[in-house]
Amino acid sequence: MWFKNAMAYLALGLIHLFSFLPLPVARGIGAGLGWLIWRLNVRKTRISRKNIAICFPEWSEADREALTRQSLIDFGKTCAEMGMIWCGSRKRVDRLIQRVDGLEHLQAAKAQGKGIILLAPHLGNWEILNHFIAWHLQATAMYKPAKIPALDRFIYKTRKRVDVGLVPADRDGVNALFRLLDEGETVAVLPDQQPSRRSGVFAPFFGHTALTGKLTGELARHGSASLLMCYAWRLEDGRYGVCMKPGPEAMRDPSPERSAAALNQAIEDCVRACPVHYQWGYKRFKYQPDDQELLYR
Repeated sequence: MWFKNAMAYLALGLIHLFSFLPLPVARGIGAGLGWLIWRLNVRKTRISRKNIAICFPEWSEADREALTRQSLIDFGKTCAEMGMIWCGSRKRVDRLIQRVDGLEHLQAAKAQGKGIILLAPHLGNWEILNHFIAWHLQATAMYKPAKIPALDRFIYKTRKRVDVGLVPADRDGVNALFRLLDEGETVAVLPDQQPSRRSGVFAPFFGHTALTGKLTGELARHGSASLLMCYAWRLEDGRYGVCMKPGPEAMRDPSPERSAAALNQAIEDCVRACPVHYQWGYKRFKYQPDDQELLYR
């Protein structure tokens, strides 16, 4: 445990150090680390390569490997940005948001006053998205505490700094989300989070079976809250764009399988718009029906 604590304090020190660096310098270091992760062919690289092969079988091997490399470099940049985002001034972070696509959908959802469900997949920089959301409304998300207390306190503090409400990732937290929707409030969900077998159903994602959480569909069927897909992606000039678009109404289908299929298709559409920014190193296809295949070695 002492080793994990030592590494946590080292990580916190690096985060604070990166917050003092000019952003282009921090990103350059992050890009180099991302390239190194790819070059060393570590576990994250192999998982990314496998996921990309599953999702883009029609691509050439060279194109898939290029996406593997570019996505890991982008991941390194995102990690390097966290120092400034978590420790820098809010004004400095807010200036990074240069473009917003689909703001009218958020405004229309607010005008309805029936609650909003924000669906934010593992795409782009989620902390930038938190800042944007805080401009417009108070959102609440589930939070699973980090195992290392020092790291947990830091992450919790940074999330609260941008007025994000947090509830525990347990039954009490789930009940809180339903209650907030009943009150016309906004909740944020990671719709492609890997669930347990008991809390998920199998549905297609990029043409391959993926275990998909049932909670998002249950929230969608509860009342008539507006559904919005959202993510923040890095623009060519280094600043960020935010995309907001309506979530699929088919998520309200009483069939958990059809609801999950509609959700996964919406996530897939977002990923195809900017595949470099997706977190391909996540074991999205870890569980398969009847343990028919082991995708990750």
